[in-house]
Formats: sequence, C-alpha cells, structure tokens
Amino acid sequence: MLAAVRALRGQVGLGCITNNVRTDTPRAFPLEELFDVVVESSRVNMRKPDPRIYLYTCERLGVAPERCIFLDDFGVNLKSAKALGMTTIKVDETRSGLDELERRLGLTLAPAGGNGGK
Repeated sequence: MLAAVRALRGQVGLGCITNNVRTDTPRAFPLEELFDVVVESSRVNMRKPDPRIYLYTCERLGVAPERCIFLDDFGVNLKSAKALGMTTIKVDETRSGLDELERRLGLTLAPAGGNGGK
C-alpha cells in the first residue's frame, strides 16, 4: 500500500484519517510526507466511524465525498464512509484492496510481487 500511495502522490489528492492517541513518540514514517491531508482523531476530537471526520477530511481536501475512494480494514468505518457517498474498498493482508483500487482508478500502482500489497 505504501508503494501505491507514493505512486499516487501528486496525481490525486491523498488524505489519511487515523484513529490515534496523542504521543510524543515519532512515527516510523512521517504521514505528512505521504499525504496531502492528515486528520488525526486525537487532534480533531472525532473518530472513525463518525461521519463528521470523513466530511472534515473531504473539506480539507476540497473534494465532495462522492469523488473519494476510502480504504480501511474495518467494515464499520467503510459502512460510515459509504453512507456519505464515498466509494469504499476493504483492505487486508492480501493484494485484493490494491487490485480493486487499481481497477477503480484505471492505473497500475505497484508490482504484483512484493510483500502482499502492503
């Protein structure tokens, strides 16, 4: 998935919504370098699957929910995003989520090999 995000950087608006807890520990990689907009639940006092966090992220990206593809590994988060009109894709440890994203975008984002599409 990281390779796909890097491939899309600069081609489409990329947002990240994370249900996190405030910490002083640095991340393994800076999300701000990968995404145009990073929305952290601990900073905006909203958490997925609250529809407001999706709408807030769309507003920050300057795009309507109907123009978004939302990827997540939890069905409840996908259900909430879909109710707003977003296209949703379930991701897991397989490549299926990446394959679906490529199909929806009409692009090849990462080689078929690698580490399971993560």
